[in-house]
Amino acid sequence: MATKKLVFGGPPFSFLADHLAQDADFLEDAQHILELDEDAYLRLATQLAKADTFLSRSDLGALVGTVICEGSDRIASIIYRLGGIVHDADMDVMDAMDALSKAIVEKAETLEPQKRRTLTERLRRLIAEPTGLVKQFKARQLVVAIGAELDDFQIICDIRPIFDQKHERIEGAIPLATLRMEYSTSDGDSAVVELRITEKQIVKFGEKIADASLKLRMIKELLASHNVTIPRTKATITEDES
Repeated sequence: MATKKLVFGGPPFSFLADHLAQDADFLEDAQHILELDEDAYLRLATQLAKADTFLSRSDLGALVGTVICEGSDRIASIIYRLGGIVHDADMDVMDAMDALSKAIVEKAETLEPQKRRTLTERLRRLIAEPTGLVKQFKARQLVVAIGAELDDFQIICDIRPIFDQKHERIEGAIPLATLRMEYSTSDGDSAVVELRITEKQIVKFGEKIADASLKLRMIKELLASHNVTIPRTKATITEDES
């Protein structure tokens, strides 16, 4: 299934569910869920129901791998992606699952009626009910709900020549540094801002970044000492942990 960035807050989820139930990529993923034999599906649903910890994408993959030998990563990817769509809806997750189930039963015409009912039952147990997914997507929502998100940044160093009045000779040059930040807004749009920065500010950036890294490490150690779980999200994983 192709990666799609869905932003809920415009059309109601029921409208999006109707569209999803007829989407070719979704129906392809649905076939993978339907092709699980009953024993494998029940064992997977049972393991997901037992998991009470935050189920990040990697944790989910490991759990699915203990039940399904072949194609486990694909199944884990489908569960996590569809789970994100349902849990990020503009309504209670069970209401969202009801809306998606209704859309599948009424709109997924390429599937036989019995397969539509089987699919809705399996999706409910695999993506909507597991506590570990409920916790994980709640944590993810808290991360993305806080304003804009920094996607990338660069400090670009440049030289600006100073010409004489006739522009025939370079009399001097100014070294300049520009901070370029690429970010995503809360509604999913991308934007770029460029700021000229001084050498003193670059030094301060280095000091503040080191200070922030130390504070975050101390906070993580404090939480760990009190047995408080830190969910794995893009806001909490360092490069070494990814």
